[in-house]
Amino acid sequence: MFENTLVELDEVPQYQEITFSGLHNNYKKIVLLNSLVTLVLGVGVCVALFFLIDEIEKFYAIVPILVLTGLLVLLPLLSYKKKKYAFRQHDVLFKKGLIFKSTHISPYIRLQHVVIKQGWYAKKLGLATLVMYTAANNFSDISIPGLTLEEAERWKSFLMNRIQELNDESENQS
Repeated sequence: MFENTLVELDEVPQYQEITFSGLHNNYKKIVLLNSLVTLVLGVGVCVALFFLIDEIEKFYAIVPILVLTGLLVLLPLLSYKKKKYAFRQHDVLFKKGLIFKSTHISPYIRLQHVVIKQGWYAKKLGLATLVMYTAANNFSDISIPGLTLEEAERWKSFLMNRIQELNDESENQS
């Protein structure tokens, strides 16, 4: 028989009290490399504009590009430590953000596909990104960077087994 009982606010678990795991320390090297590439490109554009633009317009073109480059270099360096994750019995949580903070919570029942990705530098460092695709839109997909390859493979195996268990349970209830 169908029941729809009232849920009290005190009964709802609070995800903020969960102990989150941080990313691997080597992930900072990837963030530094990305920031260095951004800095080189930004300064390169500014140098090119310095020689291509007349005296008066140089200031108006170069300063905004330098400010934007500075933000694109500093924000990832400051925010990488804010990326944290946790796996619970029924869902995965990932939080990030320095200025705009967000916490993504995806139930395992919504996961459709799990992938491990590695860039060339991450591969050299033994790091990987665990990407979980959900049944919803692209904004609800979760990517956890900065895991060791071994951790990513173990979490992928855990998730695939958990997804299969949940699918079996739902089929048995039908």
